[in-house]
Amino acid sequence: MITQAIARGKVWHQRLVPFRHGFHYPLWMVWCDLAEVDAMLARHPAWGRRWRPVVFRDSDFVDARPDSLNDKVREKAVELGLDWQAGRVVMLGQWRTLGTLFNPLVLYLHFSGDSEQPDSMLAEVQNTPWRERHFYPLNLQKNEQGGWVVSHPKAFHVSPFLPMALDYHWDLHVALPGLRLMLEDRKEDQVVFVAGLQLDLKDPGKGNMGSVIFRFGAQGVATMRAIYWQAFRLWRKGARFHSHPGNNSNNRYGD
Repeated sequence: MITQAIARGKVWHQRLVPFRHGFHYPLWMVWCDLAEVDAMLARHPAWGRRWRPVVFRDSDFVDARPDSLNDKVREKAVELGLDWQAGRVVMLGQWRTLGTLFNPLVLYLHFSGDSEQPDSMLAEVQNTPWRERHFYPLNLQKNEQGGWVVSHPKAFHVSPFLPMALDYHWDLHVALPGLRLMLEDRKEDQVVFVAGLQLDLKDPGKGNMGSVIFRFGAQGVATMRAIYWQAFRLWRKGARFHSHPGNNSNNRYGD
């Protein structure tokens, strides 16, 4: 079981209807057992809980409370019906880099006992410019291809160029050190949009932990820039705008 890693790869999006529009970007994320955050921070002098190029703050995730993220995630999972009182919880997400952070998606994966495969997942989704949070509790089912899948109705406004009346279909493959995630937006039997992550988990040695700072810089800024640039391109292509439907987040604490 890999409990600490630098996850490097790419994120990609592909709109299929009413026209095609796609893109992909390189990125890096942190894969870390929530019980080992401080152990991972101690691996590199440029990583820490404050005043470092890479900073981990418990208050950056789930809600603004400074309480232990491990405790907050388990509390949220139980609140939403997942049995996470025992077992490992591993997060996959971006940490604050050069003072910036924006996580469109953070995944928390639950591993029971000594299992190397997750049994459930909590997806923390944020939107922009509203900066709201929503949590999807996902009980995973294995499919014939060896992946983990789950489907459910969309319940949170993210892109103004996609309607609310869609279903999400998640397809997760955890073949460490490789990890692949695909998320389809479906309207009945039609796939209208698909996004994905393709990542390789690399050893969190000083070389890899230092190189991502120089290679990617302030990734929070890059993430926001990419979101707004692609939104502009969609607008230019005539994509239909869907206004925010109002407060539909299940985030109890807010920011």
